[in-house]
Amino acid sequence: MRTSLAIGLLMLAACDGSDTPIDAPPTDWGDGGTAIDAAPDDGSAIDSDPTAIDAAPGAIDAAPGAIDAAPDAPPMTTGPTLAGCPLLPADHIFNTPIDGLPVHPQSGAFITTIGAARRLHLDLGTTTDQQSAEYYGIPFNIVHGASMAWRTVTFLSTDPDLDWSPRSESDCATGAGHTLARPCSVAAAPAPQLPIPDGVLVEGGVNRAANQLPYGDHHILLLDADTCWLWETYHSYSPSANLWNIFGAAAFDLRSNALRPLDWTSSDAAGFPILPLLLRADEASTGTIRHALRFTIGSNKIRTSYVWPARHLTGNGTASTSLPPMGQLFRLKASFAIPANYTTQAKAILQAMKTYGMYIADGGSDMYVTGDPSAAWQDNTFSQVQSVTATNFEAVDLATVMARPGWSVNSGRAP
Repeated sequence: MRTSLAIGLLMLAACDGSDTPIDAPPTDWGDGGTAIDAAPDDGSAIDSDPTAIDAAPGAIDAAPGAIDAAPDAPPMTTGPTLAGCPLLPADHIFNTPIDGLPVHPQSGAFITTIGAARRLHLDLGTTTDQQSAEYYGIPFNIVHGASMAWRTVTFLSTDPDLDWSPRSESDCATGAGHTLARPCSVAAAPAPQLPIPDGVLVEGGVNRAANQLPYGDHHILLLDADTCWLWETYHSYSPSANLWNIFGAAAFDLRSNALRPLDWTSSDAAGFPILPLLLRADEASTGTIRHALRFTIGSNKIRTSYVWPARHLTGNGTASTSLPPMGQLFRLKASFAIPANYTTQAKAILQAMKTYGMYIADGGSDMYVTGDPSAAWQDNTFSQVQSVTATNFEAVDLATVMARPGWSVNSGRAP
């Protein structure tokens, strides 16, 4: 179960403050002003500025662009897919085996910081009733944007800690053609739209009780199968029917390796998309997971810097090199023997942690791996995966990938 709500994190962002076409790197919660840490699970203080990446972000084309239902290229089929769409290209680092890469020089210190005895925890549940207090995990929605009415949303929160406007780094659609507005400024999108369907699944469920409204991450993940675009929102509430208050939205072209501009967050503190890193029951039940996973550790245990492919940091930690930076990749050691009698799901999860690893995506509870709520999760999967301790993991050094010809700080592609 996820912990507490994020507060604002301020840091300079690089943005021209104008609408951008759909093929530009997605942005986040600010334009030439402040970037906001949208979703630390345990709350965060104001961002400090040091980063591990100093390269300038890629230029953003200022011309507005409509979302085209016809993909620029056929979806890649060799990487993970969902609803006929790639979950990022096959050569994205999230979809690339990393089991042969070197161990990070600070791996031991990072594991000590996390706590060697900490066990994995599957941050998901088997209850699918959104009204249940046991509704754990982050669900996802498959929508068809070409044939549905897009909802007008309001950028608003009654949480007194969220006392700034996130629109200058959010993405939304505008007009009858659902033109992408990036950033979703008032001038660009006076009536911002998102493809939120009736009966949408929301992290934490849809609860209109007054005492439940202000708090929690409450992500919404929307995969538009008509365009292969992913829309993710943060702090999403529906105080009444057909009314949605959100505190940020980010869009990703799932056919593109483009990362968000440096120093920009998303609905995740690291600036990652959530869905491509989500642990899904349907996928685990096949016995094979072909992508990396997302996990959290205490925000105060995360260094005040970030490493590729992350784009953003949090500020509750320190600059100590014994703390892993935001976006640090870990993997289950090759020496860990996955028991043959484990469930198909458990074996798939642990093998994915060996082959593709898992990235620190946000602040939260230590070693919590995020997945979807599904009745298909087996009881033994929980006990088996959660028996594995942090001492069985090691940090991965991506420096050799970053040194390859063709690597770009603004792309998730692993050349």
